[in-house]
Amino acid sequence: MQGNRLLFLIMGGIVAVAAAVLWFLPRAERLRAPTLSAAWVGVEVAGDGVARTGDIEMVAGQGFRLHAILATEPRGDEPGEPVYYSAVPQVEIDGRRIETLPPERIGGLGWVRMLWFSVEHGVPFRELEDGADVERFAYEPFFRPEWGSAWSIDGTLEAHFDGWLEKDGPDIDRDFGTLRYQVWVEAAIDGDALVPDQRVKSPAPPDATRLEARLPGALGTSSAVFGLPGIHREGDGWDASAVARLQQLYDDRLAFSQVSVLRDILAAGGVTWEDLTWELAPLDGSTGWSAAGEGSPAPGDLVHVGDRWAVLFADSAEGAVGMLDGADLCLDFDAGATVRRLDRIFTVNEEGEGDVFVAAPGRPL
Repeated sequence: MQGNRLLFLIMGGIVAVAAAVLWFLPRAERLRAPTLSAAWVGVEVAGDGVARTGDIEMVAGQGFRLHAILATEPRGDEPGEPVYYSAVPQVEIDGRRIETLPPERIGGLGWVRMLWFSVEHGVPFRELEDGADVERFAYEPFFRPEWGSAWSIDGTLEAHFDGWLEKDGPDIDRDFGTLRYQVWVEAAIDGDALVPDQRVKSPAPPDATRLEARLPGALGTSSAVFGLPGIHREGDGWDASAVARLQQLYDDRLAFSQVSVLRDILAAGGVTWEDLTWELAPLDGSTGWSAAGEGSPAPGDLVHVGDRWAVLFADSAEGAVGMLDGADLCLDFDAGATVRRLDRIFTVNEEGEGDVFVAAPGRPL
């Protein structure tokens, strides 16, 4: 009898200890797990080894990568400074250089994953009726699962709405324009968990990391607005404050209008519209493209018929190579920024004949 009682007590003690362990271990794991306190998107340009947040400018064509940057803090009442993690060894947050630890050094978490977003207005073109429409103008994150879920991904300037634009030209791999980025960092202690225990998001506009890539030379100003929504002012309900707010959207690189782009092109060349010398240019392949800075027509020149205008972009192999014709490409801002053939904007007959006016606004400094 006493032997059975002793065996019962021993078995009861083992069960109690096992229950205590099963209850304590998850709590201990949670106490050891770090708290996700903040996240940022950093841009590393041309493999320079530093991921920078904020507003980044670069020349179009340079390679870049997006890096998730994570700050963690100890759990509970443990003292300690934030610890920063990223796939790149150095980051700059608000201009402050910080050394980071690699992601594999994070302890106490079963898994950590990234959700990548582009932050956009959502449509490539909008007509605003009055000042109230300007106040309702907003940005939102668009989940981009095609970018993957790694800590570090190849950068792209492809906007969510690019596929919605009406295109009358080639489908080019655009390496210029402006785009904002956001990353959500999620983590769970249980490696088999289906939902995260913690989530932090990098800043949204106006503080979201923004990359602006400009084409060199005379195309710099006009190329920068690709990826931004175009806006057109309609109606009469516009007081001075609403107009100023509209201008602020452009200054903050949140939107553009044809007027704002044209004004900046002229300002970059140090001229006014009245200063321009317009030359008649046939689109029949009889006029040669000029080398940059040696005359017109050349990339960055303005081209117009009546009040319809665009910016010359590139000679096209679909037409007469080296000669200006309807197959050549321009940057058009009529209903969102896109690349179009000249003959899809300006009238050209079946023989490829048609005329436009071309002027060189100068080259930005």
